[in-house]
Amino acid sequence: MSANWAEKLTRWRPHESEDRVYDLSHVHPFRYSLTLAAMPNHPAREVEVRVGFSAHTFTVGCQPPEVAHPHYSRPQDPRKFCPVRYELSRQLPDIMRNLEQRKCFFTNYKNYFVVEMPDALPRGLEYWVFFDVRHAGERGAVLIFVESAYAGDATKTPYRSRREKVGFKVLVNKALQGERPKPPP
Repeated sequence: MSANWAEKLTRWRPHESEDRVYDLSHVHPFRYSLTLAAMPNHPAREVEVRVGFSAHTFTVGCQPPEVAHPHYSRPQDPRKFCPVRYELSRQLPDIMRNLEQRKCFFTNYKNYFVVEMPDALPRGLEYWVFFDVRHAGERGAVLIFVESAYAGDATKTPYRSRREKVGFKVLVNKALQGERPKPPP
């Protein structure tokens, strides 16, 4: 596999705010191996899972007169550092390494999400982690890009009328074929 696979993925610099430095190395790109069992159309195989993170995992949108952070923002997406999202984001590497043990769900936006229930959240909130899975451009490798992660109202379902499950290994198999699974009607 390519040694330069993470070249285009961001390695976030530490965030400095007032008298504190927030280490962001936990949202640097990483990779791990995933074993896929043999299926009628495919032999058993090892897949390299590559993971990258958006600034949306530790920032929140802002409106004038708030000052957008230049490293986390784009012209149409002003963002500022969020200490709450930052603290929750520290769980993301473990969540991403263990997606095969979690329930993944479809959204209406051609991505997926998982739900976590960290003890640190107030009652009635859950941690929603949104990600995409695609072929990495090399044989036997997929890229998971974590697009956003934040606490949401546990009584609501983000971006769909109901939570429709999809297995992580299904997402990986489809990505290896250059396809996307279709959500139920």
